[in-house]
Amino acid sequence: MGVVTTFAAAWFASGLGVESPIGVTSDPGSRPLAAPPVVRWAVHLPGAVPNVATPTEPGGPAVSGREIFVGYSGASALYVLDRRDGQVLQTIATRASVATTPVLLSADRVLVSDSAGYTSTWQRKDGVWARQWEHYSGAPVVNTPTVVDGVVYLANVDELVFALDLASGELKWRYQHKLDVARSASLELFGAPAPQVAPSVVYCGFSDGFLVALDRAAGTELWKSQVGEGTYPDLIAPAVPLADGAVLVAGYTRPTEHFLPETRSPSWRIDAGSAAAPRIVGDTLYHPGSDGKLRQIDTRTGAVGWTWDSGTTGPLLTPELTPQGVLVASTDSTVFLLDPATGKERWRLDPGVLLTGFSAPPAVVGEDVYAVSNGGYLYALRGRAAPSAPGVADWVTPGR
Repeated sequence: MGVVTTFAAAWFASGLGVESPIGVTSDPGSRPLAAPPVVRWAVHLPGAVPNVATPTEPGGPAVSGREIFVGYSGASALYVLDRRDGQVLQTIATRASVATTPVLLSADRVLVSDSAGYTSTWQRKDGVWARQWEHYSGAPVVNTPTVVDGVVYLANVDELVFALDLASGELKWRYQHKLDVARSASLELFGAPAPQVAPSVVYCGFSDGFLVALDRAAGTELWKSQVGEGTYPDLIAPAVPLADGAVLVAGYTRPTEHFLPETRSPSWRIDAGSAAAPRIVGDTLYHPGSDGKLRQIDTRTGAVGWTWDSGTTGPLLTPELTPQGVLVASTDSTVFLLDPATGKERWRLDPGVLLTGFSAPPAVVGEDVYAVSNGGYLYALRGRAAPSAPGVADWVTPGR
């Protein structure tokens, strides 16, 4: 089996290959989830329980072959787990906790960013992981970097954007965004979306609601435009370059726009925001709202086909389209499976009182789904039609 990251990221054609646009799916049948999943096992990730009022785990799992790579806010480590039962196989020591989904460059090479602001690549040889290079950005990196054509693009929470050489970690350029002076720092959200790459442009979003286009080669500012509105105009969700040349961009509170770079204006907009990338299949957009609602939208016109309400105000995460339906997770609730034609709920994960919401979208690998809850539990789900792995019970009671 090849390398698979979370469905919010993309697949690499090679270790130095081109990443597909975030949130864009060209082949919805590429992950054959053939039946509503059941909980196969669940384990609590090792480490100290974070001393915070509202725990979050924004770093999702990445899967390669029989291994799961995942971080936990209670430990300065990236764990390598066994897909069969969730047992820890190896531990990669990081500078701080990992709040991003690791980028698997190959089965034995990984790129990871942590909450202290360090980004590094690690190589495994003869079963031992060794750091290849390390870059310090000066502030936490809370969204998975984008890797395209041998270049790593990342942003930190201090409004800084970097382009690094993937092979050496050498700095190619950096860009410092100057916040709008009218923006109240006390209302900023703790987030920095990963830069997104078009053929000659890098699109970046910032906490004052500005979308900025940078020259891909030099990192110089080409233009910027105010998009975000409301109490939280922050651009937390990554801007998604579309095949028609437009950019799909959303403020946290509002709006979501089909933005035209040539005119610096939208061709359509809806007054709903987002904290995560949408899922786009052809001309259909599945929009995960920061208001807890998932909307099916026509990307050409902005017309809303249906709206599904999760029943909470927690933001939704990037959805995945599978043959069984639209799989989407909520930061305040659980994981849901919806009918893509009507938006009606078909299934929801309900393992009991242990569930505390999700802050990272699950990873979908064939019949298997892996998701990390805000309580630090890694859940392994499997389609009902698929048999369990040999020697593994269908349900393993969560425990440390």
